[in-house]
Amino acid sequence: MVTVTMLQQGGRTVGFTSTGHANQGEAGEDIVCSAISALTQTCCLGLVQVVGLKEGESLAVSIDETEGIHCVLADDTREERLDRAELLFLTMEAGLRSIQESYRKSLKIRHREV
Repeated sequence: MVTVTMLQQGGRTVGFTSTGHANQGEAGEDIVCSAISALTQTCCLGLVQVVGLKEGESLAVSIDETEGIHCVLADDTREERLDRAELLFLTMEAGLRSIQESYRKSLKIRHREV
């Protein structure tokens, strides 16, 4: 099962982690894992290329086959960029919920205050 944890701070989404495997097919052919990876990695790309956050400064991103995907905004991210980033996080979560409706045993979405 893939677990995506939406990280929240003061009622705002400030990041996420995605770990595990959907086990819906052979490695490299699992459409559920592929869909989840596409959404989460596109969110990370959007934070850099659309919102303008810089990896290592205002954004911490880690993508690893074993450890999963971790993407968290820095505490000092400006308000305007927080608003834009949150739209991407919420859009990603909406896409994940759509996947979850069809593959409930393959994807769990949680929320955690950080």
